[in-house]
Amino acid sequence: MTALARGAGDHGAETTISGTIPIYAKWTEDIYFYDPSDGSAMTLTGLVFYFQFRSDPDQTSADVTLSTSGSSPALSLVADGGGVTSILRISAAAGTFTNYEGDMIADLVAVDQSDNETLYGHGVVRFTNNPVSV
Repeated sequence: MTALARGAGDHGAETTISGTIPIYAKWTEDIYFYDPSDGSAMTLTGLVFYFQFRSDPDQTSADVTLSTSGSSPALSLVADGGGVTSILRISAAAGTFTNYEGDMIADLVAVDQSDNETLYGHGVVRFTNNPVSV
């Protein structure tokens, strides 16, 4: 998955999201957060993240949501090598996106302790039928 600098579109997100994800395999990936002005690690402590996917851009609700909350979260917050909780780890089980082959609108949102929402990423990802595993 790729994240580009702010200003890549008119969506108001901090970054643009794009990439390809296999629908029948486990999806494991880390997203590192840092301050673009000085490159320092950005602490994610106290934030709840939601990675939402919609099959239609006009939908007002997600087809699939990964989150750092709940009984078995597919997202987790992890400390970097310097001890700052600045990594969002994706660990979506194989089959999470089985019914969603093709392009999906992706939104990465964080909610702070005051219920303020920040749209960190927005874009289109493609879910593909990955090869049969050996």
